Amino acid sequence: MKTEILETLLLDHALGALSPEVAALLEAHLAHDPAAARRAAELTETLRLARAAVAAPLEPPRKSLDVERLRQAQRHQRSSTRRTEILRLAACLLLGLGLGWLIRITPATEEHAARPIAVAPLPALTPEPPLHFWSIARIAPGASEAENSRRLRWTSPAGVPRTTSIQ
Repeated sequence: MKTEILETLLLDHALGALSPEVAALLEAHLAHDPAAARRAAELTETLRLARAAVAAPLEPPRKSLDVERLRQAQRHQRSSTRRTEILRLAACLLLGLGLGWLIRITPATEEHAARPIAVAPLPALTPEPPLHFWSIARIAPGASEAENSRRLRWTSPAGVPRTTSIQ
């Protein structure tokens, strides 16, 4: 028998995938061929060890889902959340009213109303001239404009300033 065919048959036999007739013929061949029998024993042992290593531990059975208990817990959570929101709102209102009461402005009583109000007279101020901006005219009111008849004009930062006369 060819080696490739024998290896395939040995592997199928170790996995339990052979029909009973083919398994009987393979057993007969293994009885006459000791090398093939050793190879079959090695494959069987390897598969046994692989199955033992991969075998998952058995988990305890899980309880079934109790839907009614979950719905009841959800209703309880909704009502407690609603109750908490109402209590928070009430606490904010009480805090606001309490602080408002503490810092309230008391109306004038007769004791305060009987006192005369002291009014301090304003010092006599000299009126400012109607000029709104600082100018030469405020420093030297008699200066003539003839002295300053020229003006410096600079229209561009790249250009040269020019002087022009004022008319």
